[in-house]
Amino acid sequence: MKNINNNIIPFSYAFSFQEGMAHIIRKSGTGFINKFGELVVPCIYEMAFSYSEGLVMVQKKGKCGYLDKAGNEVIPIEYEDADVFSNGLAGVCKDGKWGFIDKKGESVIPCRYDRINCFSEDLCGVFKDGKAGIIDKQGNEVVPFVYDDIFEFSEGLICVCKDEKCGFIDTFGNEVIPFIYDRSEGVKCKDGLICIAKDKKWGVIDKVGNERVSFIYDDIASQYSEGLAYANLNGKYGFINESGEEIIPFIYEDLSIFSEGLAAAKMGSKWGFINKENKVLVSLIYERVYSFSDGLALIMEKGRNAYFIDKFGEVNIALKRSYTLLEKLKFAILSLAVATVIYMLIKSIFG
Repeated sequence: MKNINNNIIPFSYAFSFQEGMAHIIRKSGTGFINKFGELVVPCIYEMAFSYSEGLVMVQKKGKCGYLDKAGNEVIPIEYEDADVFSNGLAGVCKDGKWGFIDKKGESVIPCRYDRINCFSEDLCGVFKDGKAGIIDKQGNEVVPFVYDDIFEFSEGLICVCKDEKCGFIDTFGNEVIPFIYDRSEGVKCKDGLICIAKDKKWGVIDKVGNERVSFIYDDIASQYSEGLAYANLNGKYGFINESGEEIIPFIYEDLSIFSEGLAAAKMGSKWGFINKENKVLVSLIYERVYSFSDGLALIMEKGRNAYFIDKFGEVNIALKRSYTLLEKLKFAILSLAVATVIYMLIKSIFG
């Protein structure tokens, strides 16, 4: 990796920038660089998530804790597992049970749950004895533990699953949208719209369950972004607006959501970036690209070189080592277990 001062930082893999920091992996471990390509957090950790609310979860010697953007350990590395900060709280695991801490590392909700989600809109879905319910930031039970699965609150609604069907409830546990939809991961409301599946076809409903986009698609983005959602029709991807009108034709092999005015697009076997007028702004010539974040996008080309580019396609940071493709990371934040497996694979391949 070459920074703006032409210093070389060896690496095996790099992730996209989040909050001005990018996660890199090398033989000695994982660390972080800034937008100048300078190594800010040394590569001494076994695993790390991306920065969230100014802090990052790292793993060392099998235990988890948190660093600030200067690499200082601000919450001790003592937990069995941990999650990102959201709404000022982070989930942590001790003795096989999950609870929540604040940014000072103080326990806010005791470790007593089997599984947890992140807090959103001051509420959180948690799991206990095989069922899911909802708690507030003081740990009070807001909705009883009666559901099979639960996701994150968004715009006052949360998707819950029961008997293999999904519906939506409000912050008081009242059913707002009936349980008639297919069980799908990560479904939530964005800008008053919900992308969801019914009878194995995807469409869009509003916050009271009215159909806004017909259920005719084979796939659809998890949410609208910048007024558009990608969808798959008869094996090809394009973009639709909030009324279901085709804005970008269904000619692509794959697409990402729009981020900072651009979307990653795949034509044939190559990737690049398009704008909302379907104009190619970064040529579709790359092996893989990742969405713009903090003004930069990670791109990878044949020959195993990679770069962070700006929106003009100009190289900001050059990466001069091998990489591995992590497909399907369009929306997900990896669990520690999955991320650890990926990290170990990268390390075993590239050493």
